Amino acid sequence: MTACPAAHVILRETAFLAELQEAADASGKTLEQAQVYARKCLKEIEATPQEAWLRPMSKLARFIYTRSYEAELDINMEKLEELRALSRDHLLLFLWSHKSHMDSFVFLLSLYQNRFRPLPLIFAGINMNFLGFGALARRVGAIFLRRTFQEDPVYKLVFRHYIDHLIRNRVPLSWSIEGTRSRTGKLSPPKLGLLNWVVESCHREQTKNVVLVPVSIAFDRIAEIDDYVALQSGLPKRKESLRWFLNYVFGMRQPYGKVYVRYGDPVPLEQPPADSPEPQPGSKGQPHFDVTRMAFEVCTRIEQITPIKSADVLAMVLLGANKRALTAAEMYSQSAGIEELIREQKLPASSGFSLSNEAQVSAAVLALVKAGLVKSFDGGLVPVYYIPGEQRLAAAYYRNTITHYFLHAALGEIGLAMCARDIDLPNADSLRGNVMALRELYKFEFFYKPAAEFWTDVLHETGRRYPNWDNSDYSIQTLLCEKPPRFGHAILRSITEAYLIIAVALLDMDDRPVHDQKAFTRQLLAQGQQMLLRRTISCESSVSQDLFTNGLRLAAHLALLDGRKNELRSNRAAFAERVVSALSAINLLQRAYDEAWFSKLSAGKVANLLGP
Repeated sequence: MTACPAAHVILRETAFLAELQEAADASGKTLEQAQVYARKCLKEIEATPQEAWLRPMSKLARFIYTRSYEAELDINMEKLEELRALSRDHLLLFLWSHKSHMDSFVFLLSLYQNRFRPLPLIFAGINMNFLGFGALARRVGAIFLRRTFQEDPVYKLVFRHYIDHLIRNRVPLSWSIEGTRSRTGKLSPPKLGLLNWVVESCHREQTKNVVLVPVSIAFDRIAEIDDYVALQSGLPKRKESLRWFLNYVFGMRQPYGKVYVRYGDPVPLEQPPADSPEPQPGSKGQPHFDVTRMAFEVCTRIEQITPIKSADVLAMVLLGANKRALTAAEMYSQSAGIEELIREQKLPASSGFSLSNEAQVSAAVLALVKAGLVKSFDGGLVPVYYIPGEQRLAAAYYRNTITHYFLHAALGEIGLAMCARDIDLPNADSLRGNVMALRELYKFEFFYKPAAEFWTDVLHETGRRYPNWDNSDYSIQTLLCEKPPRFGHAILRSITEAYLIIAVALLDMDDRPVHDQKAFTRQLLAQGQQMLLRRTISCESSVSQDLFTNGLRLAAHLALLDGRKNELRSNRAAFAERVVSALSAINLLQRAYDEAWFSKLSAGKVANLLGP
């Protein structure tokens, strides 16, 4: 890694000085004041990487993550070697998922320890520029960026010219496509601001052969999971500082398993038409190249390479039981079918993934018990396992890291359950109508393929599990009991119940608009707790600030938060009806699951007691 000093170059450029005068006028500063401020901004932003600092910083990073994680990073080396060859004549922009504060450490280490050069500079939030850490991070390539600066013309100008300087010198860059850590386990919607800046710079500088590299960073267990549960419950985020950092590092004492770094197939940077006008620097609107499409493609590829782990599957199985305790044999019976599906579809599993017999399932669930995520009760003839209420948000986090792999099957199950209320026999048209309505309901929760391809996948997964679903000799209830549902009730209940909380709160407001979303979210947290106590909903992980955030995005999209008074009431009622319809179908799946797994089991035991 070589330093790419920018200050003495940028601040003296004729074009920069001319634009600085305009920025000074816009911000009410003299040119001299703007120059002083611009130098301060650039000093705050600029990375000053030095080769001599890489080795000691790599040792520090290794010390930090090995306090709880296994020393050897689990990396798909074949893909990293492909990227090494590609980097010889391409500019690489690494976009990674963000699950933990460990991400930037392990990402750079995965490159450094495998002699990948040059190392990319890495964008970081200004909140991490605290005393004792910021100066060190700059020396290994951290670019500290303010969260918002739209109203600061001088800062925007400095940042744009700094990005242009890096792109002009073909310096590889990296950042989190999500912008912040995921508190739910699902990949969050991409933040387009930084990507827009970099893409526009590539076009201004006419930089060719640029690719976006998807990177998935996953953990057997997340060190910050307790913080995430607290944040979802509405508690304030702890401010980063040196004391916070030391407490974070030395607080990691438990073994958290492996860290997985997976590199995906690059996404080429699209070129705009030759006759298209120059986009406005830093513009919030879409430029003439489709940054949104590229960002969603990166996110989709990150999901496709995220490894499935045993704990994720068992969390999904236990949450699907909806507070019922399961024996190891029952968990094996359910997880074996899921493992078979994973093998059959060649989904990416972690190197240690195996649920192929009851002994392996027992070992995996005992690890969850040791971690405090699952509790056991061994007072009966056979030990049983369950997720306590206070751990259901944490368990949902691990389940959510893999739900995208089973989304088509889940939506097919719910769509079938919705068909059960119809007088006519279910057919492809009725199922498709239900599934596409669900896709619209959950549009802000997942990354979807184009509609036709999406529907083909749903139909395939539905036919795989229920080959006779459109046969007049079978009722939907009979099908569901013969082959109990696996995914619909297990992965979409918490989201749907969160939407129900929003729908109820909006109905209670009658036709009054929502002016303050933060205050309304606090109201939703209280409303959710009440609905849990009254058993209107059943899932503690539904009462989540982060789920409410996505639900409110949907509500805003549907004009449910404000608008014409005479329309608010009817629109909110229609939304509530859609949510209740989906939740009713999920409850039908739950009853079919319960009947298949527990009623028959109990009946068999009674029959054995009574004898022939």
